[in-house]
Amino acid sequence: MTLLPDPEFTQHTDSFVVVEAPRTTFAANPKGMLKICQEFYRHYEDEFDVLVLVSHTPDGFLPQWGVGVRGGMLVVRHSDSGTGTSKRDFGQAFGSASRLKGVVHLSSLEQIVLGPLLHEFMHLWFSDLTVIPSEFVGHWGFSSVGGQLGGFQLEELETLGRGKYIAGNFGPQRAVNSVPYSDLEMYLAGWLPPTDVPEIWVAEDGQWSLKRLTKEELEDCKFESGPFMGELDEDCIIEKDDRGYKIFVANKISTWNVKEIIRNLGPRKPNFENSQKNFRAAFILVTGKGNPFSESELATAEHYINQFTIEGPLPKSFRDEIAHALWIEDIYNFWEAARGEATLKADELQSFRFRSE
Repeated sequence: MTLLPDPEFTQHTDSFVVVEAPRTTFAANPKGMLKICQEFYRHYEDEFDVLVLVSHTPDGFLPQWGVGVRGGMLVVRHSDSGTGTSKRDFGQAFGSASRLKGVVHLSSLEQIVLGPLLHEFMHLWFSDLTVIPSEFVGHWGFSSVGGQLGGFQLEELETLGRGKYIAGNFGPQRAVNSVPYSDLEMYLAGWLPPTDVPEIWVAEDGQWSLKRLTKEELEDCKFESGPFMGELDEDCIIEKDDRGYKIFVANKISTWNVKEIIRNLGPRKPNFENSQKNFRAAFILVTGKGNPFSESELATAEHYINQFTIEGPLPKSFRDEIAHALWIEDIYNFWEAARGEATLKADELQSFRFRSE
């Protein structure tokens, strides 16, 4: 058996650190993530709620995760009650004695500002427990939650008859268009009182309505090239209305209110008044040997991190920049997504570095 070399930190800045690792993806090798975190804590104090690992990938995709997946969250420590995440504490295995709550892995720098980081952050409070009925663990499925973890806006729901529905452009496992955190997500995180959570419409057995395609037509719906070559293109096989909205089917419809959710999960502790609302993250840029980040990429990383963590709305100039470069118009930083109720800091990283370094 050949032992892979340990990760090596090659650059330390106030916004991020750069690590050279034998592997830059961890879907099939979570031990690689563990080693990077352990090495990070050899250099830095235990003063971070979340570590954000960003891979240096040529096309921004990690095929091991599947089509459409741009990030992942591993919750390592959770002590709150009444949320959608079970209690646990194995942070010490990652090198954190007491503070680290989760480790995020993003497929590219762009995911810092395009929505996946907001999505993964919310998994701290909704990951493995049932909050409302859903076929998608840790996601809202075909419901009117309409948040970063999926679902739609209730005002966009339309009944087509015979158990068929449309609800605008949405995904059961993610926000197709970036949105602020929903009321239910805000409540689970401890940033909104339960009295502000509206009733939720749920299609408990919801699923996409699939076209009736021949074998030849199914073959034509497969990606012909790229990282997902040979896999089915979801957009090609799902039935849509004349506006291009995907149609879903369901027979079991229910309505859930926050009292029922609290009855199942228990009251949130700490509550809205006493919950944590100020967080700190450390960004770790992960690259392989012989594939360093360019100076331009490092400047982009610093720019994206600074904009994502500012305590206030994104400036119009940055929104225009992202719209021009990445063709995305609706973006939110952490403060905006949390409606000003929570903050995330990632600056002055070197002030947490051990002085003996």
